[in-house]
Amino acid sequence: MQPMTRTLRLRAEHEALGARLRVQDGIEQVEGYGPRDEEYRHLVEAVGVADLSFRGLLRVVGPEAASFLHGMVTNEVNALRPGQGNLATIVHARGRMLGDCRVLRLGEEEIWVDLPDAARESIFAHLDQHLISEDCELQDLGEDWQGFGAWGPRALEAVAAALGVEVPPLAPYENRRVDAPEGRVLVVGSLLLGIPGLEVWCEAGRAVSIWRALVDAARRLGGGPVGEAALEAARVLRGVPRWGRELGEDTIPLEANLREAISYTKGCYVGQEVIAKATYRGAVRRRLVRLEVPAGARPGDTLLDEGLVVGELTSVVDPDPEGGEPKALGYVKRDRAASGKELSVSSGGQARIVWAPEDPA
Repeated sequence: MQPMTRTLRLRAEHEALGARLRVQDGIEQVEGYGPRDEEYRHLVEAVGVADLSFRGLLRVVGPEAASFLHGMVTNEVNALRPGQGNLATIVHARGRMLGDCRVLRLGEEEIWVDLPDAARESIFAHLDQHLISEDCELQDLGEDWQGFGAWGPRALEAVAAALGVEVPPLAPYENRRVDAPEGRVLVVGSLLLGIPGLEVWCEAGRAVSIWRALVDAARRLGGGPVGEAALEAARVLRGVPRWGRELGEDTIPLEANLREAISYTKGCYVGQEVIAKATYRGAVRRRLVRLEVPAGARPGDTLLDEGLVVGELTSVVDPDPEGGEPKALGYVKRDRAASGKELSVSSGGQARIVWAPEDPA
């Protein structure tokens, strides 16, 4: 039996804007509303707004919410103050990922976990399995809340105009509840694409009005709605890994350059021993790099060095909206992961690593 496709909550709204739709990871998504490069320019020159239906939300609430999550994710939770947040990953006991996430502390006893919707059910089950006697409750907000993103130099203006209230500048993962005329929303500082921006989370019943307001505000500021093609171009060009592409259940976070998502001082958590070993003993065997690739290269193409397979492409942007050769993300064996290194692509032509991590992990 084929798994059911989850359709967009605001499908009619997107279709009214001329959206091209596609299914990705079992979730209906907007491919774009117009030319990809025009939408990309919205993101880097003005403001691009997008439907975040590919993201999910979990909520942990109760006196022991922080201590429970502290033992379940790779980053610090106990030390976060209300309004703060961070990037983290959730790993199983063998150190492989169940998903990446952003931990958002809304209050002393309330924490939200923003994560890929494709990993939401498995992570909920994993957390629920470990929730035994802790005085807190785990909730899935996926059906009740809707998120939107706004990125670019005029993102703050667009969000404030759409909500009709003053919105403070927020660093990545900072969060504020904002009382807008139509009701309270959550605004979060976002680096989801590697471009500074904001995300707005609202109850599903107010999603249509807030989406329309965001689109109108973005257009007045020289931007507009953007789809998956432009979002992908932005994140790949900035080296941001994504669940289902660079990240999966066979990934160790350090391979994907997610050192920011790991605390080495927080104490015990599920999978800590494997993460520590990978860090201090150099057990990571591959690294995520950015590459220039030949036209026609595709995700899944293998990378070869003197005839030996040393890596694989995971995401490709072809053509590059900023000009030059197509760009890609991919994994390369650690001893070959160096800027300037040239590799052969299995589908033909040569690739060149344009950025590789310098840290020793």
